[in-house]
Amino acid sequence: MERDVKALAIVIRTMDVRERDRLLTLFSPSLGLVNVLSYGARKSIKTIKAPLYTEGTFSLEKGRSGWTLKEIDVLSTHDALHEDLDRQQAAMLFSDFIITSKSAEPELYALYSEALDALESDSYEKVTVEFIVHFLSAEGLSGDYISCPVCGRDYLEGEVIGFSSSEGVAVCRDCDTMNGALLLPPNARAYLKRSLELGFKDSLALVVSEEQEHRIFRYLLRTLPYAFPGRLRSLEYGIWRI
Repeated sequence: MERDVKALAIVIRTMDVRERDRLLTLFSPSLGLVNVLSYGARKSIKTIKAPLYTEGTFSLEKGRSGWTLKEIDVLSTHDALHEDLDRQQAAMLFSDFIITSKSAEPELYALYSEALDALESDSYEKVTVEFIVHFLSAEGLSGDYISCPVCGRDYLEGEVIGFSSSEGVAVCRDCDTMNGALLLPPNARAYLKRSLELGFKDSLALVVSEEQEHRIFRYLLRTLPYAFPGRLRSLEYGIWRI
């Protein structure tokens, strides 16, 4: 890898180190996940600032101790995400997905970037639903809501489906291992199926009642301990209760 690079990236995590410096974790479609030191970021007013969720073109220099930040051409600071606790929680969850899974493919960068943009203006519950559904699908961790991923049977139009804790996916009632604890009614299943067909951006335009949106939001949060192969600390210690 070259000594100096410029790359599109988002600050996905920050950590204070020593008295003046800050360690940034960048998510980049070209570099993946990379740790970068920003010298003097906590004290010096002259140092380039890179707050959490800043997106832009980052100029980096590679030294003996790793990458350091030299300059940023900022595209967005996503300031609105710092002004509301629920939007903060959603953004932390999205970051948790990327960092914990260590998945840094370019298509996931696009999903993450679009989700942060959407969080600034759209319903945090709808954006969270769509991020979870599309992330799990991209990682091969969900079904298609058309047929049971265990037995392969197509769902009936008005069928209520269950969940398999061992497989971590929604399944038909015959393959349900949770005795009906996580049921998905047909209208909610149809919504999730349509979301996957449309893609993230277009799925945000789907019309759904606030009550239905909240139910799907809660359902997906409750499935994550089974569906996601890792510990999501943002849910364990965040403000949302599942």
